[in-house]
Amino acid sequence: MAPIPFLNAVLKPRQPPRKTAQDTQLVLGQWAEIFANGSVTPLRGFVFSLRPGEVLFTFPDLASCPKGLEAGHDVVVRYASGRGRHTGHAAILRVANGPPVTVAFQRLVRVESEQRRNYPRVNIRLPAILAAGEESAQAAGGKSDERARIHNLGAGGILVETSLPVVAGDGVDLVVPEPAKVTAAGHSRHVAGKVLRVEESAERKRAARVASVEFSFASDDERDAWARLVLALQRKSK
Repeated sequence: MAPIPFLNAVLKPRQPPRKTAQDTQLVLGQWAEIFANGSVTPLRGFVFSLRPGEVLFTFPDLASCPKGLEAGHDVVVRYASGRGRHTGHAAILRVANGPPVTVAFQRLVRVESEQRRNYPRVNIRLPAILAAGEESAQAAGGKSDERARIHNLGAGGILVETSLPVVAGDGVDLVVPEPAKVTAAGHSRHVAGKVLRVEESAERKRAARVASVEFSFASDDERDAWARLVLALQRKSK
């Protein structure tokens, strides 16, 4: 092994590696919007694998590669996490035709983050329909609880009581009615999320548990619409 120069050892002490934004935010299963070759219409895919120096994305809705999603091209990647919204840039390393299409990107660079505004939780009792399945809440054979009850909700998640045997890590779908006092139409809103933790319900009238669910919004518009609902419910509860 070559000796380390004395001056380098003294003047350039070893520093711990610095984590970049994508290392702390982009995770397996993370959905993102990919803007290829200046396109204004995003392609939706999720992180299938994280490897040294690259991120492998799968696009379930693509049977073949569209124009612009080609090796050597640059893309813009937008995604959201519990800390906010993030935008990064990457070069395409290779592409595999589908279905589904799979694309290997370089690790993101020039990641910019917009911190999520903190919205308070609203204590409210609302009925809800909660569904869960092995692959998704809408998959064939998935189970549902039409008597689920919301305990509180916020811009990023919800606390819901259910009879389903959900566990941490399960994917769920929720149908939440918007109270007529908040919206004139009083229609229902659909959201998807992941169970973070589960506790036994304090009420013993039925075999139930209380699940804390973190939302995974399909778009920024969906996220903003939910945040507006939370603010409206907060104002009505005062």
